[in-house]
Amino acid sequence: MTRSLCTSCGLRRRYCQCHPQDSAALNANANGDNYGERAFKLTPASFCVFYLLYTLGMFGFALIFYLSLVIPKNLKGICYLEVFADSFSVSNASNTNATADWNVGFTTRNPGNGCKASLHTMKSRLLRGDKLISESSSPDYFSSLVTRKINDVPLPYAVFETVTTPRNGVVWDILVEVVTSIKINGRSGHGVGVLIVTCRDLPVNFTADPAGNVKGSLIGYMRPCEYIVQDKYPDISF
Repeated sequence: MTRSLCTSCGLRRRYCQCHPQDSAALNANANGDNYGERAFKLTPASFCVFYLLYTLGMFGFALIFYLSLVIPKNLKGICYLEVFADSFSVSNASNTNATADWNVGFTTRNPGNGCKASLHTMKSRLLRGDKLISESSSPDYFSSLVTRKINDVPLPYAVFETVTTPRNGVVWDILVEVVTSIKINGRSGHGVGVLIVTCRDLPVNFTADPAGNVKGSLIGYMRPCEYIVQDKYPDISF
């Protein structure tokens, strides 16, 4: 006798009759096989992938937490400064011995960070090439350091007294070294410190009028200076 395909139970049976218990068992077996095929199988490779993702996640969390604590503290008080020698002048010129006092002024710029800085020169020295020409110090700077009032009055210049001064001509190799206190205020915070400033190769033009009065001026615009920051007054040789 011919057999027909019974689609209701998936078996070839005579007269296409399926017993209820057989259909239920068949469906259970079919569902079990599908679940087994869909179930995730943990292999060494998948374990390594999960472990790597877990490690990266914990590291990223720890890094974010660390940066949230450290960055605001480190940024507070940071102030980028540029220091320049911005002026030169002559005073108390003596025609008798061809000397005068040399005055060198300094200024700071702080592009883009909203800081305001004031300088108070404490000690300085003047050189031409490797030769020391003059040294100077601001009045009462030591007691001002002791009483912590050194930053109360800005003093952004150095005065070198009785320096041999040409009547006409240009001097190209002037070097000025300065120890100056600095006070900073601005969006980045505030604070005080000490700068050791070095201004190299300052070009100065000296001229004299018919009466013999000598003038000196810095050639060109402001000249950039190098500096080192110190937390307190340094023990230096001058």
